[in-house]
Amino acid sequence: MNKKTIITITLAVVTLTATAQTLTKQQMLEDYDQLYTTLTTKVPHFAVRKRVTGIDIPKELRRIRHDIDTVTCDGGFYDVIFRALAACNDKHISPNQTRDSVAMAHTMDAYRNHFRYGNANAKGVFYIDGKYLTLGFKDKDTEVIPFFAELAYVNGIPVDKYVAKYNSRVNSANRWDFKHKKAWASSLFDPRIIYKTDKFTWTVVIDGKPQTFDMTGLAYNIPRVKSDNGAYKVNYFDRDSTLYIRIPEMKIGQAEWLENQIASHKGKAIRRIIIDVRGNGGGNDMTWHRVLSAIIDRPLHYSIRQAVKDLSVLDGEYTDPREIKVYGDRLTAFLDEDSETTLQPSDRTIGYGGTIYIMFDHNIFSSTYALLSACLGSDRLVSVGRPSGFLGGLGGTPWSDILRHSRFSYRYPITLEITDADAANPETYYKDQVEIEVWPTIEQLRTQTFYDGGQHTEDFLYNHDWVFRRILEESKNVK
Repeated sequence: MNKKTIITITLAVVTLTATAQTLTKQQMLEDYDQLYTTLTTKVPHFAVRKRVTGIDIPKELRRIRHDIDTVTCDGGFYDVIFRALAACNDKHISPNQTRDSVAMAHTMDAYRNHFRYGNANAKGVFYIDGKYLTLGFKDKDTEVIPFFAELAYVNGIPVDKYVAKYNSRVNSANRWDFKHKKAWASSLFDPRIIYKTDKFTWTVVIDGKPQTFDMTGLAYNIPRVKSDNGAYKVNYFDRDSTLYIRIPEMKIGQAEWLENQIASHKGKAIRRIIIDVRGNGGGNDMTWHRVLSAIIDRPLHYSIRQAVKDLSVLDGEYTDPREIKVYGDRLTAFLDEDSETTLQPSDRTIGYGGTIYIMFDHNIFSSTYALLSACLGSDRLVSVGRPSGFLGGLGGTPWSDILRHSRFSYRYPITLEITDADAANPETYYKDQVEIEVWPTIEQLRTQTFYDGGQHTEDFLYNHDWVFRRILEESKNVK
């Protein structure tokens, strides 16, 4: 993302309730058509997603429009809108804050009273090498599903089919596994909110035998362990002269603290630098810009190329526009102030001239993807970890729109990164590739899950963290 901070609404997860109708059917249709027109003429991602996943998002949006025929209240209309946003499979296509107080009130009311697609109606899972593994679940105080049992079926439907056909209807976080050529998800929604059914079952394999469980009465059985996931850290490890920097969120208010902590290690022998942004959902690009500037000994350059579907969204702030086609979609490639980026060393830089390793995982998003793009464009930054399965890349701040009658506010992305993209390889448009891919074993996941000392401590990093240990192996010959 660009240098502007994107603020999102905290989702209030509540049960869908009916309210008296204040919108006419014609107003509902006009609002939905406004949403459809905006998304299909402004968002440049849909052709890429269709090429990769086979899902025609505009066609799905047209299908959802027919559901308005059976709507009898405003709550039903908002439910249609939420499903339309989710069908776009992009977390940047979502309800949004706005300075319009009336629209803000209507949007928040829709969340509080009609939103039912949050985590309260989904069960988390692990996804490793094409398979789904369970978290622990209990019935009252008795564990019935252990951690890391293989999940085979949801409501009798093979889990892969359930994810592709049903979960995608309400889950904006469905991802794509290029290795296994299939959709995957880190949370599976209750089928009772997706299609007409009274049951919600999982069939899991325990000790080699499939067992079916009614999930409606089960609760997570999560171990209570100390967590340091949200802690910012800058630690120097004397054992091998490693500087470790943990950034859980691209929060600009933490940038000065990170700069000061990095500067405190100036003059020390530094063999390697590792920046850990796993689980970082984004924020402000200037956070990681300032961290890198506090480290480097010379300018760091990388190039980014982007394209838009509607050139007017750039408001004239571009040069060298040229028409291109991406899987049949007409886009305009352009250059702007972020296209050719050079980060200068700061006045207090520690003057490090070696490789900077950056740790990524499947839980990154937004401006953290911009950092991943910088890695792919620079030989001095090396990305290590696992791909997220999201369509990423560096992009401009999402635009927002307000539906005319309902005054519902939402946002949408306007740019597609096309740096080094190759039409013969659609994965190159997703921009979620890491240069050194590392996946955990089940035993490593088990150790992480039950570790009671913080997963960003020196002990865990050196003895158990599969990504950190891989970096040590990759850089062992560095002097």
